[in-house]
Amino acid sequence: MTVEIRVIRAGRMYRYYLRETVVGDGRRPARMPLRAAQEQAGAPAGRWMGRGLAVLGLAPGEEVTEAQLRNLFGERGRHPYADRIEADLLAQGVSPKKAFKAGALGRRVTVTGVDFVFRLQPTIYLL
Repeated sequence: MTVEIRVIRAGRMYRYYLRETVVGDGRRPARMPLRAAQEQAGAPAGRWMGRGLAVLGLAPGEEVTEAQLRNLFGERGRHPYADRIEADLLAQGVSPKKAFKAGALGRRVTVTGVDFVFRLQPTIYLL
């Protein structure tokens, strides 16, 4: 058995999830919408779960969108609805810098996670 270890850095997790996991550990074809790729792969849509969802304005079981993934993982921890928050504040006349900061969650980190992939040796497949 071999182990592949990947350190996933902040800002790259979005691409990692879209390429490796949200379509059932497969590869998502370029420019194919996320939901269409999930249906083609036979993978269910991601759903929000957890106790802290109410604080973020999310409902348990609500479908995770590609934009929400990009905000949360691709933008180093922005609110899943950061685009909407920022647009609303800009419409109210708040400065772009303050509007951008309003969509931030917590502090920025450089390493977001570590992925371990265990694979069997090719000789075991033959057995």
